[in-house]
Amino acid sequence: MGDKHAPDHAIAAVRAALATAHDLRRLDVRRTADPDTYITVTHCPDPAANHNQADQHAAYTATLHEAGWDQALSLGPLVLIPGIPPSDTAPDTYTAAWATTLDGLPDPVDAAYEARGQQHDYELTEAVFTVTDATGRPHVIITDDDLEPEPEHAGRVETRISAYSHAPTA
Repeated sequence: MGDKHAPDHAIAAVRAALATAHDLRRLDVRRTADPDTYITVTHCPDPAANHNQADQHAAYTATLHEAGWDQALSLGPLVLIPGIPPSDTAPDTYTAAWATTLDGLPDPVDAAYEARGQQHDYELTEAVFTVTDATGRPHVIITDDDLEPEPEHAGRVETRISAYSHAPTA
């Protein structure tokens, strides 16, 4: 595991996503210790209130899915988010589908094009990448050597994948 004093960008991003619809005081968001590639979310109920934890965890999972954590699973007593990069992963780091790590890039679209440049088969003109960001959210990016992206499309989230797009996996 990384430096315990360094910020954990994945935990911060999960908490920020959950804060859009839930009271963070009722949540415990933690990274597992061994391996440290999982995050758990548990509901801390108010003893005076009658909360069904399974219902709460299903609601947390739905919120996380909307925020891009498609791999989040509601397991009844907790929410499990697998496939999280180590806690010391820099926020501008991406991992492409074929397991190459790309550092210092501003967004997943640039990461996909960088991975495309590292591809061995140069006869291909189009590629589909799943790019995972530092918080563990996957993005599907299609790169196409025949089409130049228009500046206003760079990094835009698209609901449908087109010749040049960036869409969180759903």
